[in-house]
Amino acid sequence: MVYFYRSPTAIIVSALCSIAIAAFIYFVIVKPQTDSANDQVNHALKQAQPSIDAANKQLQQAQPGIDEANKRLKQAQPGIDRAQKIANCVAQAGGDVTKIQACQNQ
Repeated sequence: MVYFYRSPTAIIVSALCSIAIAAFIYFVIVKPQTDSANDQVNHALKQAQPSIDAANKQLQQAQPGIDEANKRLKQAQPGIDRAQKIANCVAQAGGDVTKIQACQNQ
């Protein structure tokens, strides 16, 4: 870039030319590319939306079953805990019949 130190008019003209070049680059190169990228993203989102809606619908339909399974798991948890405790006790008994029988009585 050429610098003009003494002429205010030349400084203004130089600044306007720089702004014009920057505007030209933006409107001719950058903006069309960003518009094209935005259009592609919007197109992809429109294509994916039916799949997203179907997945949300399936999730809503599955939710009552998930809630029921969680409820049954909470009901079964004490029995599971007791069975785990007995299994640990039997494993620690090491084949001793009286210790295994004591585990069953706990």
